[in-house]
Amino acid sequence: MIDSGAVVKGALRGVRASLKSEGFKARNSLFYRTDDDNVLLVSVQKSVHSSAEESQLTVNYGVRSLRLARRLREDPSADLDIRRAHWRKRLSEGGKEKWLHVLARDTVEHATMIIASAVLQILPDLVAHSSNEALRDEWLSGASPGIGRIQCLLYASILLDEIGPREKTRAVVTELRQLVAGTIHERQIERELADAGIGERP
Repeated sequence: MIDSGAVVKGALRGVRASLKSEGFKARNSLFYRTDDDNVLLVSVQKSVHSSAEESQLTVNYGVRSLRLARRLREDPSADLDIRRAHWRKRLSEGGKEKWLHVLARDTVEHATMIIASAVLQILPDLVAHSSNEALRDEWLSGASPGIGRIQCLLYASILLDEIGPREKTRAVVTELRQLVAGTIHERQIERELADAGIGERP
């Protein structure tokens, strides 16, 4: 019997072809595209509970802002690491994580359809957050997919300083400092603000 992992491997080649038409390049199970100053990332992840008979998969996706990465002096090697995306989500349905199931007896064509359909399902959400303006607005609204409130405020303050409106930067930085005051995160946040060039206290 063919291992389900082999079916998935074959299916990913088909997914690669589908995403190529959307401008994505591929590296194993990771697909990426650079839009202006951001990297859009799509990663097909296999569950540790997968077996030879059945592979359980999900789709992680995110946006890495190269503006943020530069201001925070992050290693460029992280640009293609979905775990280092500044905004990130996982395939979901009805508010819950969704996992796909590929069986060893499935054809590669069927598995390709399952995975490609899931990937195409998340693309509109990914593209809608592909700009720094969209990321800034989402973080200013209080939403912070894939990251905590502290990072949300840090990233928002940097993008405000980068693309404006700059007059809002001080209020966000003040809220951030109030949030971390007296916690183990305080020194780290001050270092990151300083690295980003907005560390001076008013």
